[in-house]
Amino acid sequence: MSDRSQTAGVQFADSSGRAKVTVACFESGVCLRVEGPGTMQESPVMHAFAEKVLTGSERTVVIDLGACSYIDSTFLGGLVSLFKRHGGARPGRFAIYAPQPTRTTLFGTSRLDRVLPFVEALPLVGIDSMPLEASGSTSREELGHYIVECHRRLAEIGGADADSFGRVADAIAEELTVRRVTPVPKS
Repeated sequence: MSDRSQTAGVQFADSSGRAKVTVACFESGVCLRVEGPGTMQESPVMHAFAEKVLTGSERTVVIDLGACSYIDSTFLGGLVSLFKRHGGARPGRFAIYAPQPTRTTLFGTSRLDRVLPFVEALPLVGIDSMPLEASGSTSREELGHYIVECHRRLAEIGGADADSFGRVADAIAEELTVRRVTPVPKS
């Protein structure tokens, strides 16, 4: 297994404090590394990339959260979505890496550390990595629909907060419907 420096490579970050997300290859797949907070800003592009790899090939995707400081509910829901589609079989084609203290910090409250597939060590990745950048083409409405779906996945998996996640999904879905039906007033 690799040491942390092998996944460093070129990093993506901007002055807003967004996470750095990089992609590096290993023998049977790709590793997506998140440094900093994993939020609804990073989740759609990371999810789309992982989904493309997992549906378009037999390759494995490992999400490296060893340097992730925080995950919001949308990011968490994106991970649950990937798990439900690709990580059910053990060993699955989708897994998450986070050392135990980080795993407890990021997933302990939701108790998803007991559900999601974790690996204890990172695969040996190549030295080269690429930044995974948002295309900038995601509209507010597309992001809204993605947030709804992530919260629906969290509600479906159950747990103490399932009802809350369901209510969030319903409220945002309703807001999206109202926006679509109600024309924006001109000033």
